Amino acid sequence: MQALKATTLAYAAIALFVLSSAASAATCDRGCLLEQAKQFNAAMLGHTPEKIQLAPDAQIRENTKAITLGESKWVGVTKILSEGVYTDPILGNVIEHVAAERGSGKTVYIGTRLKMVEGRIKEVEINFDDSPRVNAKNLVPYDPIFNTLVPPEERSTREQLERIITSYFKGLTDHQPIQADYDPRCDRYHSGNRVTHNPKNGVEESGDVGCYESNLGPKPWGPATEVRIGLIDPERGIVIGYAILYYGDSPRRMQINEVFKILDGRIRMVDNIGLMEEGITTSGFTR
Repeated sequence: MQALKATTLAYAAIALFVLSSAASAATCDRGCLLEQAKQFNAAMLGHTPEKIQLAPDAQIRENTKAITLGESKWVGVTKILSEGVYTDPILGNVIEHVAAERGSGKTVYIGTRLKMVEGRIKEVEINFDDSPRVNAKNLVPYDPIFNTLVPPEERSTREQLERIITSYFKGLTDHQPIQADYDPRCDRYHSGNRVTHNPKNGVEESGDVGCYESNLGPKPWGPATEVRIGLIDPERGIVIGYAILYYGDSPRRMQINEVFKILDGRIRMVDNIGLMEEGITTSGFTR
């Protein structure tokens, strides 16, 4: 009887260990990822980055440069004005685009990607636009179209969404975009500036054209390198992609962080943070 009792207790202990291990290895779901973004924002606004639960070997980069969180331009932010937050439990990423205000009253636009691995943040990738081109008029409030659910009959699969955006970035290189991938009404915004269907956008000289036509060649940009898909959300028709965009032989290169809204298999809107600098060679991330 004692042996049976001991064996039973041993199996119970093993079962508890297995359940505990499974729970600790469980994917951080949408609610968990949203909470991580909320806690990150609160810590950065409160000037307490040490409260953020980073993995021991966490990689942190801002505008491609390796930093510590205490060195981030986030430390100058005093208020969040609007935000769009997206999650992908399969990839373990939560990504947000935030319009915020600095102590001087200046509006800045921030893209932040947090990658969760085993309950801790493994990667922090920040795209921080504090340039004069940030246009608060089209950022506050954040356009609600990005968070609307796509009707089931109009949804694309993860594979279809990935194919559309992979082709989009290929079009930035060969300037042969696939017309069927674009809604004729598609608009692209750069840090709040509408650069399509707007001949006086002040950012590009494509004229009064849509997303498809603006990528038709010849163009001064290309190739797009280090293309990464950071997030796919079929329910909301969202894909977020990253790339380093070259401008011929010029030392100027742009790090791109783009949120795509896709409805019925076509790109309907693009929210881009594109940071132009000289000498960028890599984002520092490979996936």
